[in-house]
Amino acid sequence: MTYKNQLINGLKQGFLFYAFSTILIAIQFGFYIVGSPVLDYMDFEGWVFFAASCVSHASQFALLPYLLGFLVLLCRFPKTARVVQIVGVVLLCVLNYLNSLVYAIYHFHINGFVLNLLVGEGNSEIFTFSFWLYLKIAGVLVGIFAANTLLRILAGHCYTRFHRCGFRPILATLILFALFSNFYHAYAAVAQKTSVIRSAPCLPYYFPLTATRLMMKLGVVSSKDVIKMNFNNKKQSADLNYPIDSLKYEVHSNPKNVVLIAIDSWNYRAFNQDITPHISHFADSCSRFTSHLSSSNGTRGSIFGLFFSLSSIYWTDFEVSGIQPLLIEELLKQNYQIGIYPSATIVNPPFAKILFSKVPDLRTHTEGKTVYDRDCRITADYLQALDTLGSGTKPFFSFLFYDLAHGYEVPKDKLYRFQPSWEFADYMKLNNDIDPTPFLNLYYNCVAEADSLVGCVLHKLEEKKLLDNTLVIITGDHGQEFNENHKNYWGHGSNYSPVQTHIPFLLYEPGEQPHTYHHRTTHYDFAPTLMNKVLGVTNPPSDYSMGHLITDTCPRNWHIVGDNLNYAFIVENHTILEKHPSGYIEISDSALNPLENYKIDNRKLNEAILSLNR
Repeated sequence: MTYKNQLINGLKQGFLFYAFSTILIAIQFGFYIVGSPVLDYMDFEGWVFFAASCVSHASQFALLPYLLGFLVLLCRFPKTARVVQIVGVVLLCVLNYLNSLVYAIYHFHINGFVLNLLVGEGNSEIFTFSFWLYLKIAGVLVGIFAANTLLRILAGHCYTRFHRCGFRPILATLILFALFSNFYHAYAAVAQKTSVIRSAPCLPYYFPLTATRLMMKLGVVSSKDVIKMNFNNKKQSADLNYPIDSLKYEVHSNPKNVVLIAIDSWNYRAFNQDITPHISHFADSCSRFTSHLSSSNGTRGSIFGLFFSLSSIYWTDFEVSGIQPLLIEELLKQNYQIGIYPSATIVNPPFAKILFSKVPDLRTHTEGKTVYDRDCRITADYLQALDTLGSGTKPFFSFLFYDLAHGYEVPKDKLYRFQPSWEFADYMKLNNDIDPTPFLNLYYNCVAEADSLVGCVLHKLEEKKLLDNTLVIITGDHGQEFNENHKNYWGHGSNYSPVQTHIPFLLYEPGEQPHTYHHRTTHYDFAPTLMNKVLGVTNPPSDYSMGHLITDTCPRNWHIVGDNLNYAFIVENHTILEKHPSGYIEISDSALNPLENYKIDNRKLNEAILSLNR
């Protein structure tokens, strides 16, 4: 047989085995949903999507061994090429099997943290493997190897008999499945097809297409539809145990009002008498929490963590279940007037739907051509609202969310406080060697202008004597970096160092003496504190949150930040144990310097992961 014929035969037989191994891996993927709470959501559309996703995703997994075998075949080793492809598929099937065991325990797929638990120091304290378990795993391995060997032999026989491998129809089918699963997921994500949204994460490392803004532009669904979608189907919340125990109360005879003021992207350095004089003056009457950490380094995870007091790893669970934060539910139940005053839209990210879908007359947008215009508008509108709030019998909860520090945009005549200052954020100039001062001064000018607006609100609260019966919380969603770590990081969302996660937190409570607390506190403490102090909930915070009462000085080590794709545990001395999307763990100090010899306490890591998923 000539080399050319040998190459063609090898490629075609290998392709048939690639098709068979795709089916085998797809069947393995299908078992991820067995015994899962996701079964409660599944309908015909969900099953069609899930089946197509299993096949298209499996085809990508099986492609690597086929390509490796092809490279060996080019080197004129046809037998070795067959072995390489078989061994590659076997390894994929074995990893898939082991991953399914991990997924059943931890509800996420193998990543660096799980590997560290399995093979790291102290693993015997966490996992106990009996002789019979080892025997069972060995049997599975033998079975997988035998199945793949038989499939490879079958591929050879089929080609020998029919002299064709079905390349075009098989490839066309796989492409069709891939296109369908991705585009249908993009539609389902915005149209809230629960069965589709919930089944996709069952597949390991599967990230299908999402295109919310595009779908809105195409008219598939409007922003109003997204907000108004009904999520009252109790079947959809079957896998959420929230709260873990029913709430108990001590009803307060004189319910307090609550005003939450958040400044987007508030760097802790931008909280002082020079930059924020109004807030700093008000802070003299507040409890200060000097070591407060956000729940993420971006707005989505930070605001989710603030209101739910849970990690945004739970984002999808709550998005598809329609369960609002208990804090909002209880405020509504206790007849609070809830007013939401966002500068930026709360349709995307969909806070309007996830956090406030049951709030009457919800404000989702603020008119204004610029960030400055919108921040001024929410201030003016709230000042007007304060003329009537508190005058009736209903207590009120208000949330003002300022965007100036995030938008870097103020009129030129407002840039006088800190000089030299850029007039706008010129991102093209940023590098590791640039002097950050002009950019930082632009940011300080924006924060100072936000402070002036917040000062107007605080003055009106005092003028109307509402501070006598109102809790006021002033904080940020996350921090903002200006290359403080000299690693060429700017802004937020790029790492979990203190400059992106450490933010101011002030709590004014009428009748309480101001105090400065230095213990670590987190965004997860916000809801439990209000639930207890304002709403009279007596349950331990662990029944519904990952936090504590904010004045509780208990340790908050193994603080979780981020989302399900990229997250980290922050432990003592702000040591960062970060799981990257690729799966590996990066361990660094607070300045993002690698810690090569750091030993993870696997017992505590296991406790943190189990607590995260409880």
